[in-house]
Amino acid sequence: MADRTIGPENIRTMAEGPSRSARLLALALVAACLGGAALGEFRAGSPAAQFEVADHWHMPLEPQGARPDGWTALESSLAPADCGRCHVEQFEQWRTSRHAQAFSPGLVGQLLTYDAATTAQCLQCHAPLAEQRVIFEAKRATGAADIREGLAAAGNACAGCHVRRHQRFGPPQRGTGATGASRAGMQHGGVFRTAAFESSEFCSPCHQFRDGPTVNRKPLENTYVEWKESPQAAPGLTCQSCHMPDRRHLWRGIHDPALVATGLTARTSVSEAGARFEIVNSGVGHAFPTYAAPRVVMHAVVLDRTGAPEPKTERTYVIARTVIERAGEWIEVSDTRLLPGQAAALDIVWNGGDRARVWLEVLPDFSYATEIYPHLLEALPPASPAAQLIVEASADAARSSFMLFETELRRP
Repeated sequence: MADRTIGPENIRTMAEGPSRSARLLALALVAACLGGAALGEFRAGSPAAQFEVADHWHMPLEPQGARPDGWTALESSLAPADCGRCHVEQFEQWRTSRHAQAFSPGLVGQLLTYDAATTAQCLQCHAPLAEQRVIFEAKRATGAADIREGLAAAGNACAGCHVRRHQRFGPPQRGTGATGASRAGMQHGGVFRTAAFESSEFCSPCHQFRDGPTVNRKPLENTYVEWKESPQAAPGLTCQSCHMPDRRHLWRGIHDPALVATGLTARTSVSEAGARFEIVNSGVGHAFPTYAAPRVVMHAVVLDRTGAPEPKTERTYVIARTVIERAGEWIEVSDTRLLPGQAAALDIVWNGGDRARVWLEVLPDFSYATEIYPHLLEALPPASPAAQLIVEASADAARSSFMLFETELRRP
């Protein structure tokens, strides 16, 4: 057998949507939103020196309150663009992130069909500031056309992580590692620095469902627990190590081909009998993929002498968690995701040919593109604002798929 490892350079994006898909019933977004749970009770007036993630992320977040005496409007602003006037690099990175896109057309299209209480649950992670909830509901009540503009539409913005009651919080000082309160007299009252900002626990309130639906005794999103049980946890490779390298505010994930490729190792081997394509979760610090919405498909097909696929020779293997709902009950049909260190293999016989092609298809928004959005569009009035947003989201979801590790193999 001749072995080969395929590197990240074998990446090609796909403009089209899924080429092969199995049935996946819609994962109700509200069920996912209800999964985020408060970690503890907020102790009003507790000094920053006693900072705890549980207090910082008590959901729902409380309003910031009145502007502190002597502060300018800019100092007390919660708008990301205002933060970016001083924190230019962080703002420009955030603008490209999924956090900035958390108030997406697909989310808002669904929120417009929910009541205020259910909406508030979803916004706890998608737009966590109390001020964002107030603005969104005010715009919804008046039917405002700019419902996806302004602070409400900023998604998980700067203040969502860094501001509580107008006090600023952040990671240890770069270079010195200093923690605690900065010197008095600085803009917006300075900042309180804590190592908690560099811990995986800090990400867990939104990336670990605690009280939400469990299927087969597993939460629909179990990322923090998966990380705690991974080889990456022991040496201190946190969520931020991969998703915020060098403190960059990027938060790349399953939608990013380069990041996905760095977390996997692809290998091929050939023999007189056929070819093998193998994918190893070699660097992802949690299950791949971690959530039930994406689908990843390994492909292998025999080629004819012109390089065209031979009919009926294609083989596939799905890497995903398939969850459906029947009569109000969640059922896990299969869970073939790869935990850290695990591998999946796909074998194909030559079938008279002497060439084959293998590739990995990544469908980040599979359940949305194939089930959730089509189901919503069937139920919504076509001209409604919600339907128009879902149409936009459907197009985005169809464009999100990409292909990795495409390689042509030859019979020895």
